[in-house]
Amino acid sequence: MKLLNRFSKTIDKITGSAGVVAAWLFFLIGFFITYEVVMRKLGMPTKWSEEFSQIAQIWCVYLGIAFALQKRSLIIVDIIGDNINATLRKTLDLFAIILTALFCILTIANSFKDIGYSLKTSATTDSVLAIPMWVIQISLPIGLLLLFLQCLSEFYKTCIGTEETLSELDQAH
Repeated sequence: MKLLNRFSKTIDKITGSAGVVAAWLFFLIGFFITYEVVMRKLGMPTKWSEEFSQIAQIWCVYLGIAFALQKRSLIIVDIIGDNINATLRKTLDLFAIILTALFCILTIANSFKDIGYSLKTSATTDSVLAIPMWVIQISLPIGLLLLFLQCLSEFYKTCIGTEETLSELDQAH
């Protein structure tokens, strides 16, 4: 039990760090889009800011999704959660966590096919920067692995039903 608790806390810390990285990437996206607008007004548009922003947004999504689960901020159906007792709500939350974890496993396994193909063919983006596609595609298995690990942490926390977890569930619903 102690090992599971330590695992959960470690995953929570890693997820929190990924959330911070995602937040900083959003900041950079805003900065570079603003920079691009100013440069266009001055008649000197850049070729890289749009592509950087698109790639950073992809990374933000996959780095931030585990953080959203940790904070219980993923989309939920309130109409069901608000009208059932705590035991059934906890059961449904566990079921949703299991489905999310299974989705992660299947998607991670399939994502490596695309990454392998991109590496094999040396695929790049269709821009002046010609960024290797695997740089973008690797965000999927990294982010979903983090989400999978966060699912394990949330499953554990929901099963043991700590006061902290139960209050988070109440706030989420």
